[in-house]
Amino acid sequence: MRILFYATNGLGLGHVTRLLSISCAVRALDPSHERLFLSRCEAGPFPDLEAPFTLRIPTTSRAKSSGLSPKSYYQVTHPLLWQTVSSFDPHLLVADTFPEGPEGELAPVMRWPIRKAFVYRESKTGGFDGEDTRRKLSPYQMILIAHEQGAVPLPEYLKRDPRVHFTGPIIDESGSQSREELRRRLGFSDTRTALVTLGGGGDPEIRTVLPVIVRRLRERGIEVYVATGPLSPGLPDGITAREWFPAWPVAPWLGAFDLAVGSGGYNTVNELERSGIPALLIPFDRDLDDQAKRTRDAEKAGWAVDAKNRERASLENGIDRLLESPPQPKMKRAKGATGHSGARVAANLLLSMLGGSRSQENPESFPSKEAGHAVVR
Repeated sequence: MRILFYATNGLGLGHVTRLLSISCAVRALDPSHERLFLSRCEAGPFPDLEAPFTLRIPTTSRAKSSGLSPKSYYQVTHPLLWQTVSSFDPHLLVADTFPEGPEGELAPVMRWPIRKAFVYRESKTGGFDGEDTRRKLSPYQMILIAHEQGAVPLPEYLKRDPRVHFTGPIIDESGSQSREELRRRLGFSDTRTALVTLGGGGDPEIRTVLPVIVRRLRERGIEVYVATGPLSPGLPDGITAREWFPAWPVAPWLGAFDLAVGSGGYNTVNELERSGIPALLIPFDRDLDDQAKRTRDAEKAGWAVDAKNRERASLENGIDRLLESPPQPKMKRAKGATGHSGARVAANLLLSMLGGSRSQENPESFPSKEAGHAVVR
């Protein structure tokens, strides 16, 4: 059967990484299914040899920088999206974070008679509350919560919704090499090393935050490596080519480092927690993603230091705290309710919608007029 993954991203890579991880898990479980990745993200090419066939529609930021008006952009790109969905004719559509897309571009597709699954990541208070968002979620037959059950608050209307399934964190989990092998491959000496990873690289504020972090780490005698992310325009000002670490995904290399400085994004935080290395986490402002809450929770859990904000004094103090009183994280695998990775749990649930699950569930996708939303039978 045919599965279409629709990923939208602006400043980061959270949606893309989650859906890529699920897509690869689907292939591992049952390679007979066709997978098409429709991306609204400027990042690429995808690094995994098993990544799905991908079509990319440029983002609004690319249109703006190219001088294309919003009217021209929407009139060109939205029909391209609809034509792609219509031509591929998927049995299942999987979307992330925005039920109708960030511009409402999926709204017409929601009326099409195909199965639909939605990946939910914790958002700011009120981000998914309200009747409008509830209406936008109504066409979906399955809602995958990318967290452990009880780890995050849910809107009231989702708490008893039969469509909801908890998967555990959905992150890139590739890589199983030892610390010694990773350090050998990277040519590391015995000097303490720090990885600075501030997300996908699309946030312009990184240009002001990064020099403060790098300078402070150098002053403390730490060998610095900066993972810029594929959305970064290139080698950042103020770092040398030797300090540049343009690897993506970063997760397979985390074990080589002694400590990390990261943003408060979903992927970064979950990957660093799983890696078991001490970290300083910096919250950035996002419309839906509550990074400040995530960094506070990580410090309360005892495995990270919360920088609290992006002011110079807070960043420098956070690095000093990280070096002088480092947290003691424990190695933790990101597992879902079945004991597997979050991506694998999600993949099994999606396959159950297509009748190819290894579980007993077999959701059908018919809207319920009485309930006002789609139900899982």
